[in-house]
Amino acid sequence: MRRSTAAIIVTGVLLAGAAAPPASAAPGDPAPGWSTRPGETHRDVAVAGSGRVFSVSLPETGTLDHSALEHGYQSDWSRIEVPPSSQGGVIAGPGDYAMAVTGNVSRVFNGTSWNDPVTISPEIWRSKLVSNKDGDAALLWSGGSGLPFLSRLERGGSWVTGRVTGAPADVPRDVAINNAGKVTVVWAAPTGASTAEIRRTVLRPGGTSWFASRRIGTVNTARPPLTLVAEGEGRETVLAGNKLWWQETVTEKPTYQFRTSVRAKLATGDTATRLVWAEEANTEHQFYTRAAGTSWGPRVMLWEHPGPADDCDQGNEVGVGMVPGGRAYIATAIRSEVGETTEVCGGPYAAFQAVDRWSRVLGASGLFYSNAGSPFQIATGTAGPIVLEYEPGDWYVDWRMRFFSR
Repeated sequence: MRRSTAAIIVTGVLLAGAAAPPASAAPGDPAPGWSTRPGETHRDVAVAGSGRVFSVSLPETGTLDHSALEHGYQSDWSRIEVPPSSQGGVIAGPGDYAMAVTGNVSRVFNGTSWNDPVTISPEIWRSKLVSNKDGDAALLWSGGSGLPFLSRLERGGSWVTGRVTGAPADVPRDVAINNAGKVTVVWAAPTGASTAEIRRTVLRPGGTSWFASRRIGTVNTARPPLTLVAEGEGRETVLAGNKLWWQETVTEKPTYQFRTSVRAKLATGDTATRLVWAEEANTEHQFYTRAAGTSWGPRVMLWEHPGPADDCDQGNEVGVGMVPGGRAYIATAIRSEVGETTEVCGGPYAAFQAVDRWSRVLGASGLFYSNAGSPFQIATGTAGPIVLEYEPGDWYVDWRMRFFSR
């Protein structure tokens, strides 16, 4: 059931609330048997090898009296409430394995329920949780000092924590763990009022000592947006500000490739990396993608549209996820006032698309999205649905998880 992206955008409001599709749904269509799951705040999401979906809600400090751990498959869901935290996340692995972090504690899913909490550290103020395909986890965090620490958890083991040697306090940073268990941390160290140096350090599988950090390059901002990802074979991509660095082989450090948008997003699979970004040119909003295997391919336009009137136009938003084989799932939107002002501004202008390794669109669905929508989160696994989590942003719509076909 393939449809053009242009048709999806024009009929976005209707398709966003359409009935469940037939069982023969194409990639990018709503997943049969799965209904949109509303929420009261942002949830981090992961999909296990069994196809079960896990989530942990992370409310902003002071907004709710709880966080919630949920897991489910199609219409069968379970939920427990735990003390609130805005920091944490959830990861998943083979079978029904999952592990969630809220604040300074973790809980492992044992196949039927969550185990008792385990304290990672006495205080965690800010954190980023990542994992590999086996369910090994790395938590990059800082406490009151602002200095970065790394806690590593091999599936079935116990947390091992240490200071990230050489990394300064209170700077932009990110973390990735590859399928072999190697952990990499990057950070942006200010070198002036408007410049920063991007540095990288590595912790080998099973090791406790960090390699001496190495310089990757520089950017023309002291606190750039910073993203690090690693594909299954271990090749890393670093996005800092509008510059991208990439490892051609795992034995070399990342080298500079090209410039892109400061709001670009990355995703990885077993042997591929995908970049998605938006541009505005000739009064058009244009959404592009580009992929790397052994080298970077050409940029491909996903769709373009003039968008709303100038008084309604408030920029773009993109998100991307990838399954191990390289198929990617991309959410894109033009931020525009909708709801009560739709007759004036038009829209919504948003789409969810599935693309193959060669950036060919396989299918698409419409999204409801407004000027106040949140960033897109796209969670994928080796089985099960593709999960899109976001807040549409209109005054009568809460956060939602939507489920799409692979």
